[in-house]
Amino acid sequence: MARTTGKEAIRLWFEFLKRAHLAEHVQVDSKYYKAWGDVATTKFETWWKAHAEELFPYRKVEVTQRYLSDAGVLNVSVPMALTPTEAAAQLRHVLMAHYDSIGHTPKPQRVYALTEGAEIKVSALRAYLATFDANQTLSAALQMQRVPAKLLLAEVRRVYMARSHRWKHTKRKVEGLPMALSGVVDYDAVTDSVSSKSDDVSAERAVRRYLAIANNLVAAAAGGDFPSRDYFKL
Repeated sequence: MARTTGKEAIRLWFEFLKRAHLAEHVQVDSKYYKAWGDVATTKFETWWKAHAEELFPYRKVEVTQRYLSDAGVLNVSVPMALTPTEAAAQLRHVLMAHYDSIGHTPKPQRVYALTEGAEIKVSALRAYLATFDANQTLSAALQMQRVPAKLLLAEVRRVYMARSHRWKHTKRKVEGLPMALSGVVDYDAVTDSVSSKSDDVSAERAVRRYLAIANNLVAAAAGGDFPSRDYFKL
């Protein structure tokens, strides 16, 4: 996973973990996430600048000349006449001797990574996150544990359409409302509200599914397995 393409996936992991910290029914694996620091009250960009290199180190094997200016890297010359097995054995002894001579003790570092083999569609994960947040907002405002699908759908639509309206005269690219949640909908910018002119039975069913998947993702993030291979299974 290249750092340039992986940051958004990590951002979503971070955001779902933040929700897990705030959810009463979810227990975050604090031991696993100890190195992540204060996720609950920190903005992602601030956290990323402080922890990216430590938590998601670049571990691809490359020619060492690229790191000649890095004092934390030991450059080793390996004769190409050696087989990989012979080179590995010799390298082990060289490193042991070198570390002993300088009094260096390597400290094991937990490597964090997205669930191997899990399909990650960033736009879909953002939609699940938006649905989770919309449900939390309505649940708190209405003092209801189970928000009616009709109200939840309207709120998710409002969030997406308000965002599109805000940036419509700029060059900023804004993701549109997911097809599964769409319909014949009008957005009133003055009242910041939406009204539907279509049969929303399938869309309401879809938003309930989105919320269930979002809850799966929050639970997966809490346990240190994000997004998990079966987060979409209900």
